[in-house]
Amino acid sequence: MLKTYKSVGINLLLFIIISFPALAQRFQLTKEYDGSGIILPKGVRYDQLFRQGEIVVNVKGAKTTSKGEHDYSCFIPKGKNGIDGFLFVSHESNDTSAALGDGGGATVFEINKIDGRWINKGAFNAVDFSKVGGTFKNCSGALTPWGTILSAEEFPPASNAELYNDGSGCRDTSDFNGMKRYQNMGWVVEIDPVSKSALRKLYAMGRCSHEGILLMPDSVTVYLTDDFTPSVFYKFIAEKAGDLSKGKLFAYQQNANGNGGTWIHLPSDMKSLIESRNIALQRGATSFVRMEWLTLVDGKIYISETGQDEINLDKSAMINSTWANHIQATKNEKGEYDYPFGAVLEFNPSSNSIKPLISGGNGLKNADKHFSNPDGITYAKLKGKTYLVINEDIIKNTRGRVPEEFLKRDKVVNEIWWLDLSIKNPVVDDLKRFLIAPVGAETTGGYFTSDYSTYFLNVQHPDTDNPEPFNRSVTIAVGPIVKKKGKNKR
Repeated sequence: MLKTYKSVGINLLLFIIISFPALAQRFQLTKEYDGSGIILPKGVRYDQLFRQGEIVVNVKGAKTTSKGEHDYSCFIPKGKNGIDGFLFVSHESNDTSAALGDGGGATVFEINKIDGRWINKGAFNAVDFSKVGGTFKNCSGALTPWGTILSAEEFPPASNAELYNDGSGCRDTSDFNGMKRYQNMGWVVEIDPVSKSALRKLYAMGRCSHEGILLMPDSVTVYLTDDFTPSVFYKFIAEKAGDLSKGKLFAYQQNANGNGGTWIHLPSDMKSLIESRNIALQRGATSFVRMEWLTLVDGKIYISETGQDEINLDKSAMINSTWANHIQATKNEKGEYDYPFGAVLEFNPSSNSIKPLISGGNGLKNADKHFSNPDGITYAKLKGKTYLVINEDIIKNTRGRVPEEFLKRDKVVNEIWWLDLSIKNPVVDDLKRFLIAPVGAETTGGYFTSDYSTYFLNVQHPDTDNPEPFNRSVTIAVGPIVKKKGKNKR
């Protein structure tokens, strides 16, 4: 169900959003938005590509229905024309499937762009994770220059019982590769999209609640985020470019004044790697609050730190760690750390300094404009400007994070925002709204084609009573409406 944001009188081509109203009011949304579909700017449309429950084919040729919880996506071009290629979609799940394997998953399928619209070609192919002992909640990821995909296993279980989940999760809890089966979850997994199979788990990168993966241009350095509280910011340096199976793992420690930092070398034995977060905290790594996705833009790394309500941490949880400089001021009267709206952080690899680029909350000029709990993040370069494209994934619908009407209905509403990076010291008022998701859904997996004309996007876990296609997880391609012979191609 496609709707347009009618109060935005604008025609878009290649996502030119410069004339978006900077002060679009959140309370006005309820006049046009009933929550059942998505709202896009005038002149922008979407193509539906892949839904939860589609017929997929496993590596043995058997057919079954696909998994859901669509999360990371990336486009792998077949040639130089940019209109033929493969789309990879991960599944942030832990469920049972005899044909696809228990736990998480991923799907690869071919797509093609014709007359401005993306269509599917061929079958949906499920990735086989049996070689690596299965996988768990495949979240964010990265596409490597050598053609493989790195997939993050998020929220690893703390026991085999949690992994098993009363028979509705991973049913095989036997030891694997010298570890308890639950310990084999929570790593970065390298996948070959051509053979549709997992190649290896990259144990040298440590075990944590892996979320963001950023492979630097040197093909040696990898920055990793940890979706947990306290969260550790990691750096991995491979022994050899193009081979991430061996290397050294480091944890970030911020200077007391917040103007720089150092990297703590972590032990590389398997026992320590399994407990990489606790080892890092014991050695004084700086704590953050649920680090999510990250992206490299012109030498700076931008990280979404989603935040959390009422964080009650005693010394046993913090171990030997201290909060990042920007979080210390948020301690409330209960003695709890309260970081409800999160922030987008800017990290400078040259100086090792990290600071908030923009903090969540209400607009200063318009209190009805609200930005909360950033999660998926990427960027676009258009008309000489560079924009961060930020997805919300609100942790609760209170504190003004949704319009009052939706709070009364106890519904969740998330949005996508664009931020012009040329703005110094940006605030919420500087954000430009691009998309409003269906109720219940987070948007994730945002990935642009190289010319920024298409934005692939996953609409994850929408309310099941929404009308189709937004009553289950769905992958879409968002782009401008192409006019031909005076008519819109629909």
